[in-house]
Amino acid sequence: MNIMKTYLSFSLMLLIALSISCSNKQMRNFNAIPSFSSKYTNAVIEIPAGTNTKIEYHIDKKMFLPNQVDGQERMIDFLPYPGNYGFIPGTYLDPLIGGDGDPIDVLVISESVPTGTLMEVIPLWILYFDDQSPYADSRESDPKIIAVPADPKKRVIQAASYEELQENYPVVVEIIEKWFRHYKGAGIMEIKAWGDGDMAVKEIEKWQLYR
Repeated sequence: MNIMKTYLSFSLMLLIALSISCSNKQMRNFNAIPSFSSKYTNAVIEIPAGTNTKIEYHIDKKMFLPNQVDGQERMIDFLPYPGNYGFIPGTYLDPLIGGDGDPIDVLVISESVPTGTLMEVIPLWILYFDDQSPYADSRESDPKIIAVPADPKKRVIQAASYEELQENYPVVVEIIEKWFRHYKGAGIMEIKAWGDGDMAVKEIEKWQLYR
């Protein structure tokens, strides 16, 4: 009987701890996190790899919520995200100078991680788009950074630069570029230019809120 009471008490404490942990993750001000750690770039994951639900971090509510369109949760009507999708914290693409009003997007090539995960990453390359939103009439700059985890143990591909990626996994480059060109529908996303990891870091520095 005492063993059962101890087990139930432990289970209740574990559930409370997990609940507090999840709540803290939801209410954390992720955009106040610096864009860079001491050695690497920070990335906040909104959408786990292999899923189609469009999840966004709301700075005002400090919560990750499904994107709503006409009262319905928005689903990507295409293949699932090929990596963990999120944003570089501490950045803001200012609409006054051509940005889309959001932080810089990032796709992290790794195994799926939960929404709200903060990762140190290495940018491999950046894609520059003209984004014709289906919900607006304007075109906006919407660059996408493709990265890998800074921790080699968390990588699913052994590449830490665009040169290594292109040399060892050229098909990965093709697949990701094709996915971005088509996931919103035909003619929506057009690649205007691309750059390597150094250019990706410079783009982050350009839009940094905290220096």
